[in-house]
Amino acid sequence: MSISLGLQGPCVIARLTGDFDFGSAAEVRDRVTKALDLTQPPMLVIDMQAVSVCDSSGLSVLVYLHKAVTASGGKLLLSGLNGRCKHLFAITALDKFFDIRTTAELAIAELSEEGNSPPFTG
Repeated sequence: MSISLGLQGPCVIARLTGDFDFGSAAEVRDRVTKALDLTQPPMLVIDMQAVSVCDSSGLSVLVYLHKAVTASGGKLLLSGLNGRCKHLFAITALDKFFDIRTTAELAIAELSEEGNSPPFTG
């Protein structure tokens, strides 16, 4: 598993490549969790376009990250789910739990717009 982390506007972008499984789940969790401190509230895009395999350990990390981000008042979007991952999310009903966009660019644009909204002053 390769993890590329970056910052684009108000968003932390995590691009995952390879097998998101028991062998890589802890590293993904730890590295992405540390990166969440870069923005407040955390706005996270996890791009899974290049993920070849995702197992229950990977799904568990995604649920953990979702809870961490939303508990801090932020938002997490997944992007680029391919055929196998898309099927896994459908059969586990996680496609209803997560906000999923077709591309990372769409997810980044959406979160950037939210992150630049003026605060409510009413």
